[in-house]
Amino acid sequence: MPRAIAAGRRILLGRIFVENFLPHKINPIMIDSRIRQASLQDIDAICIVEKSAFPPHRQASAETLANRMKLFPEGFFVILCGDKIVGFSTALLTDDLRSLEVLTPPDNQLHNPQGDTYYLRSVGIMLDYQRKGLGKALIEKQLTNARGLNKKRFCFTASEDVEVFYTNLGFKKLTNYESFHGSIQAVWEMRL
Repeated sequence: MPRAIAAGRRILLGRIFVENFLPHKINPIMIDSRIRQASLQDIDAICIVEKSAFPPHRQASAETLANRMKLFPEGFFVILCGDKIVGFSTALLTDDLRSLEVLTPPDNQLHNPQGDTYYLRSVGIMLDYQRKGLGKALIEKQLTNARGLNKKRFCFTASEDVEVFYTNLGFKKLTNYESFHGSIQAVWEMRL
């Protein structure tokens, strides 16, 4: 079983900072929230989250987000506090990921409904709602979804500064670090 880390340590998963991420067990969320599958009617609110969570060069357009939702709606979730969408998470299904180059085609070419790999494409939480366990809850939802679909692997990209953390949690680094989407990243995996 993966080991937990000390409270307060920050790690980068995909595109957000998440604290105390443990893929098999999530600490209780510190604020009232609920997760549901996203719909196209949520795109405007999701774009507000995108702009709050990511620097401009890393922001996906409304068109890109809507395309991801159409490709794999079962892997697109929002998290709400009250009636307000404060975060989201997207995923695609693909074939076995062994390099960052495999991730460079457009989402519609990358997504394979019969793929054996669950690719966590992005996770975003509005700045004012970060560090409250919401990102962890979305990640756990994605892991649960991947297991429910009987996928063999759960993959994502992450930066070098979290290598020890992911190794201690049982994730395996599949690639060397290289430039990818505006930062230095590698592909990480957990076999499900």
